[in-house]
Amino acid sequence: MILSDEVMSVHYGKKQQLPDNPECCSSRLAVLASTDFTLGKHCWDVEVGDSQEWYIGVARESIKRKTAVFLNPAEGFWVTGLSNGETYWAQTSPRTRLALKKRPQRITVELDYEKGKVAFLNAVDGSIIYMFKDKFKERIFLYFSPGIHGDGENALKICPLKNK
Repeated sequence: MILSDEVMSVHYGKKQQLPDNPECCSSRLAVLASTDFTLGKHCWDVEVGDSQEWYIGVARESIKRKTAVFLNPAEGFWVTGLSNGETYWAQTSPRTRLALKKRPQRITVELDYEKGKVAFLNAVDGSIIYMFKDKFKERIFLYFSPGIHGDGENALKICPLKNK
């Protein structure tokens, strides 16, 4: 994964040798943000553009980072995504296929920690893409995975957090 210098975008790049940091995810091509949440309402936008593959949402602090995991709430992930440039999914167990009328270019993610809600909306028209409801019991981090199609082609651009 390659983060931009200003740490506001991420994309897949060439394999690099990195130290074995326990906080790094080696089981998935993904990044957890350094900002965490344990209360409050928070919201941010992610520009997905014309990317062919991406997964965005939140993950709990205790996710397995070195072994294979499924992206679903039981494993600590509340994530939606696009695969193969055409199929949108809510990463539930089993996955829920989403029928979107418009291809979103920018997605708003809203986290309400106390109410246990993570909502995904089309940032242009405010239409709801999917909403998870659960109980959070530990620190939650933003989760981003741009997929593996091309150098920078699938860049996700993270827009600054907004408190609600």
